[in-house]
Amino acid sequence: MPNNPEKKQDFSTYGQESYDLADKKEKKEINEGEVILNIMEDNEQSSTPITVDSQKSLQINSTGNPFLDFYNRINLALIKKSSVNGEVKGTFFHLLGVMINAGIPMVKSLTSLIRQQDKSPRMKLIIQDLADSIVGGMSLSKSMMQHPDVFTEQELGMIQSGEASGQISKVLDTLANDSEKANMIKRKVKSALMYPVVIFTLLVAVVIVMLVYVIPQLTDLFEGAGSELPLITRIVVGMSDFLINKKLFLIGILTILFATFYFMRKTEQGRYYIDKFKINIPIFGPLLRKSYLSRFARSLSNLLDSSVSILKTMEITAKSIGNEVYKRRLFLAMEDIRQGIPLAENLNESDLFPPMFVSMIEVGEKTAQLDTIMGQIADFYEEEVDTTVNGLSKIIEPIMLVIIGLTVGAIVSAIMLPIMKLSDLASSI
Repeated sequence: MPNNPEKKQDFSTYGQESYDLADKKEKKEINEGEVILNIMEDNEQSSTPITVDSQKSLQINSTGNPFLDFYNRINLALIKKSSVNGEVKGTFFHLLGVMINAGIPMVKSLTSLIRQQDKSPRMKLIIQDLADSIVGGMSLSKSMMQHPDVFTEQELGMIQSGEASGQISKVLDTLANDSEKANMIKRKVKSALMYPVVIFTLLVAVVIVMLVYVIPQLTDLFEGAGSELPLITRIVVGMSDFLINKKLFLIGILTILFATFYFMRKTEQGRYYIDKFKINIPIFGPLLRKSYLSRFARSLSNLLDSSVSILKTMEITAKSIGNEVYKRRLFLAMEDIRQGIPLAENLNESDLFPPMFVSMIEVGEKTAQLDTIMGQIADFYEEEVDTTVNGLSKIIEPIMLVIIGLTVGAIVSAIMLPIMKLSDLASSI
């Protein structure tokens, strides 16, 4: 290891060098194609009851207690099914980049990070698996490929580029910033969508309770009066009767709708129609479009800055953008790029990309600064998402208040008008 603290090195790339601190003798073993530096201490024993078999699947060591072993297996299975949020992943990339930039070998860095993942058991297992895979001769990118549900193709492509260029610490720092921004955008979009969904769900639940439990009790009173009910009351009573008498039919319809939606999400064509509907929803569609454009620009900027080819960049970006409509359009753009058509000219024919967006890409292509220009576009659309979310919150609140007021007013009118009519009849007698 170099003694000069000013000379930083990226330890990840190709062969394997290990230093046994117990014997203080340098042992070198060069594997053709890959090099990984790590420090192993014979006296350092891990207390974590996790081992790795030949298939690289995490397992729990037996304790001799069948109940405890069963609990550990169930717990491990649940942890493996859990997700890793963008904030945890961004912190992992940031800390790993800092350690490697400080001259700490890859395996030693990963081992240190394992003890800092108490809040994310899944990430703890993944880092353990990464460390064990690298000790077994894999590179960091190949180790990450074993967890495709956690690390995206964009992240893997950038890691591979960083390993090839010796700039792994820079790439990790870029990934950390990218994960943080992507997580921020996702949170803002979710917050904008969550408020109306929750309010509307509660409103529907209250209306159903009123129609099923309150209106039937008043119906007998209204019918006993013998007079004709107001139109709005007849409508509400009809809705109440339908919910009560046709509940099995409604449950069947809802079940079919949910099952159809679930199976559509499992097919490529079904996802295409769902995603197309999402980006064309009034009010929320433009917000989703801006978030996809931001993701596309950020991915393109990062991958091109990591010296990934334009075709490979487009392929990775298309698969990781998260929308089937944009994915198909980017794959079509790849075919045109292979034939020599510039990206800006290709995207100019699609209404998925605004004219300003395409113009900026054209400038980037002509000045050979597409990665820098795309980074600026990503920053712009991230700010646009933030502005749109703030604007939506101001628009949605009065709209929801009006909807709630009209719904409650209709139900109250349906109940009060017959009662007032009965009171008039009683007073006339």
